[in-house]
Amino acid sequence: MFYRLLGALAGISISIGRNTLFEPNAKPDFRADVPHSMRSADTLIRIESRLPGLLGSLGGVDIEADCRLCEVITHYSIKGSPDLTDIQAPTMCSLPKAQRLFNDSLELYFSTLPANIDPSTFKTRNWYWAVRAQFVLQSSGGVRYFPAPEVKDPTTYGPADAKANFNKIELPFWADEQTRKASGNE
Repeated sequence: MFYRLLGALAGISISIGRNTLFEPNAKPDFRADVPHSMRSADTLIRIESRLPGLLGSLGGVDIEADCRLCEVITHYSIKGSPDLTDIQAPTMCSLPKAQRLFNDSLELYFSTLPANIDPSTFKTRNWYWAVRAQFVLQSSGGVRYFPAPEVKDPTTYGPADAKANFNKIELPFWADEQTRKASGNE
């Protein structure tokens, strides 16, 4: 019961936005205050929670994240109206260019492809980030996964919950960028 209540107070959120440290033509510079890998990434994904502050000395909290750059292809008719939209999610996790771990959050730095328009084929390509994240508490009482199910939900963690599911949102044990969107997401 305590685990489920703690899950309700966890405050897990995911924000996806422009990296304010981004430099379009960043060059490696060993004297720079910000590493090249951060300056050359245009997108920042931040996963955060109140769990570390709530847990105090109960145990360590790890953050597992799976981020995928999904392609959206929109086909247009000759008259210019959208006919068909196809979303393609990769099967592999995208690796960040850089990451920073804080007490209450994880920042992941990525490069996002620019949108492109091909007038000769009547289609556009855009990209968006799909994110799944979970917080794992390891303590003397065992391992607990957050986001926890609702207080009255009897669901328990099992082998099927070990991997992120990109076909559904709002699942227990994995936060997603849509239902856990932080204010200020682009």
